Parts: sequence; structure tokens; C-alpha cells
Amino acid sequence: MAVENKMFDGVFFFMYIFAGFAGFLAILLAVLLIRHWSSGNKALLASIRNFMICTALIDFLYFYFDYYELVTNSYHTHAIVRVADICLFIGQVYFWNAYLREKSMVQNSERIALQKMSAVVTGICIVLAVIGYGFLMDDYYIAKPGFATIAMLLIEVFIAIMLTYLNFRHLAKALAEMIQKKCRVYICLISVFLAVNGVWNGILVIYMLFHDINVALERWFDPTSVFLFAINLLTIFLIFCEDFTALFKTEQSQNPSKDRLAQRLDYVAETHSLTEREREVLELAYEGLTNPEIAEQLFVSKYTIKRHMHNIFGKLDVSTRMELVHLINGEKNVS
Repeated sequence: MAVENKMFDGVFFFMYIFAGFAGFLAILLAVLLIRHWSSGNKALLASIRNFMICTALIDFLYFYFDYYELVTNSYHTHAIVRVADICLFIGQVYFWNAYLREKSMVQNSERIALQKMSAVVTGICIVLAVIGYGFLMDDYYIAKPGFATIAMLLIEVFIAIMLTYLNFRHLAKALAEMIQKKCRVYICLISVFLAVNGVWNGILVIYMLFHDINVALERWFDPTSVFLFAINLLTIFLIFCEDFTALFKTEQSQNPSKDRLAQRLDYVAETHSLTEREREVLELAYEGLTNPEIAEQLFVSKYTIKRHMHNIFGKLDVSTRMELVHLINGEKNVS
């Protein structure tokens, strides 16, 4: 049994290496996207960047834990490392929720309410985490018997429940209002892996409160590295299919002379979360230009236009250009 545990420890150790590589690649992609910061969706870029930084730091921390345990055959941590451990998990969920809010189409008042709720709950979790992991635990993630153990148990259960609630509350809002459909699968999978990883680590910490750390390490296989690797890999796919271009915003007050067709196109673009480039493509497609003709006029490749048209069809929930024209003609007049 001990041999099998050592074998699994080695496998999970190498999984942290793979997860770290995937996390580094995702951060690199996010950094490359920052080059378009001035013309991109800054809030979306910042949320996915911060989420990946938290994920990469968690991977580095657990890589260090496993490496230290394999080399020294002992397991202990300082208070600052324990606090950083739990705070990174909390930050990971917080920044993922920020991404979900940007992806959803909820009204501004509801968005602000979600943001305030997320900030308040996250703040409470961080304060409790600092108290529990910094002062109630020793270097082996074990609390003293009695009050410290009960308090730590309540803190861990509260944090796990609240983070899971925040995660799925934001996911439900995002899926209900999200117009862009191609990212749904990746977003759902990442949210599920985040929730499972958080609950799992909560259960493991609670188990270690009442058992010797060496017994816990021998009896439990920690799949955190697998969860982190899956999250990093799915985030890479999400970044590839995500459109970080700035969303189109109407400027009717500055352009009162716009004709009614231009105003209707603006209205469709803004209410369906089209980007500035997609708004240009939408107008040319409405005028009857083919993909190669649009590509020639905008000085881009026809494959780029094909991707933009695919995004437009998905956001407008149409399948043909004729449906697109009917949708634009049938939109309500804008004031």
C-alpha cells in the first residue's frame, strides 16, 4: 500500500508540473492580449488575467508542498504560507466571478448588487481565513483540541459553502443572460472544477483537523493537481475562443444626424453585445456584401470575416443572412 501511495504521489507531483506549464501558457496568452488593452474589453481582460495569476500561484504553492514532502518526507508550513494558500483559493473564485459578471447581460443595477455581494462575502471569508489559518492552526494544518478545532471547523465549512454559492450564483446569472454561446461549455466546466476543487480541499482540511497529517497523506490521494491542470487547460481553450475586443457603444447624443437604419444597427449591436468590429461587419452584411467583399473592404482575411459572422449569428441567434436582415428590420425603434 505504501508503494502504491508513493507512486501516486509521484504522478500527482508531475501533474503539478503539467498544470504549471498550462497555467504559464494561459498567463502568457493573457499577457499577449493586454497589448490590445487600449482597444479591448478591459474588465474582461483584467478578470481573466487575475484569475489565471491566482491559479498559477496555487499550482506553484502546491508544487512546493509536494516537492518539500517528497524530499524531506515531512509536511509542515508557516502561518503566512497557510494564509496565502486559502486566500489564493478565495481570490481565484472572486476573479472568476468577476469574469462571469462581465460575460453576462444582466442589468447594471443587478450587476452592481452581485459585485457588492461578492466583495462583502469575499472580504468576510478572507478575514476568517486569516484568523483560522494564521492563528488557530499549527504548522501541520492541525488546530488545538477544543475551541480552536470547533472554530476552525466552522470557518472551513462557512468558506466552502459561501465560495460554492458565489460560484454557482454567478454561473446561473451568466448562463441565463449570456448571449455568446460558444464559451458556455468551457465556462460551465471551469465553474464545476472550481467548485469541486474547493469542496474537496475543504473536506481534506476538516479531515486533517481530527487526524494526524501523516495518516491523512497516506489514506488520501490529493487530486488538486488534476483539478488545477483541467482548469488551466480549459482556460486556454476559453481564451482562444473568447473575443476581448471592446464592446460597441452607441454615440447617438454625439451623432443626432444618424439615419434610422444606422440607429437600428447601433441598437442591435449594443443590445446583443457585439464588438466594434462586429458592428462594422454587421452593417456590411446587412447591405448584402459577401464575406470576401467584406474582407476586401476591411483589409482583413476572409477567414477572419467568417469568424466574425459566426460570432454575430450566435449572438443574434440567427442561422441565415435573411434572418439577420429580418431581425434588424424588425427591431423596435430607438429613441
